[in-house]
Amino acid sequence: MASYHRVLRTFDRSIDDKIIECDYDIHPWDILIDKERWPGKVRLIGYIDVFFLICYSGESRFEHGIIIYKDDEAIRQLLKKAGLKADDESIKLECINNEKDEALRKYYSLNTEEDGNKHTIISLGHPIGLAIKYRKSQLKKYTISLHKGHTPAMQKEIQRGVMQHGITRLISDALKLGVVSTAGLISKIKGTIVSGSSLETTTTKSINALTATNAHNVTLSADQT
Repeated sequence: MASYHRVLRTFDRSIDDKIIECDYDIHPWDILIDKERWPGKVRLIGYIDVFFLICYSGESRFEHGIIIYKDDEAIRQLLKKAGLKADDESIKLECINNEKDEALRKYYSLNTEEDGNKHTIISLGHPIGLAIKYRKSQLKKYTISLHKGHTPAMQKEIQRGVMQHGITRLISDALKLGVVSTAGLISKIKGTIVSGSSLETTTTKSINALTATNAHNVTLSADQT
């Protein structure tokens, strides 16, 4: 099996990206994915718009993994392109802000225990590998229970990896070369979620790749279209 770095490259990502937020090993006993514990090493690699959970062996031998989308606009567009709705039986992704306007609905849920030691993340995602195409049937809701971290430094990095970007963080991102456009920042401040908040993002590629006319053949892509 290939290195997980090669898998990341199929999504045009690397651990050297300017938009990376977290690159940290998670102890298998500190994380549950849909109530299941992955054997082996688990790596959390987080970016502004998505994060990856990768199970690997040796130095970097990829075993399996998933991508989780953090950007609500990307989630809405992925569902739309796939011809799915958040409340479909195959998805069952809850709207967490009860907005009637679809353009303002939020689906990414991050619940952090104030007095406990756990993050709970619920969002849309799919399995990953070396493939550049993913079937729409692979889109699903994931529930992830994640330990906050055992040291202050670890807690800070893990939180960066799983949390969404608010206005303050977007302003910080805007200082990074080409990450957030001025128009995008203004849209966010106005209360709308900007689509494609970074240049050539994984989410933008996935959305643009949902182009098949037959709903049964719609695919997700990690490659450019």
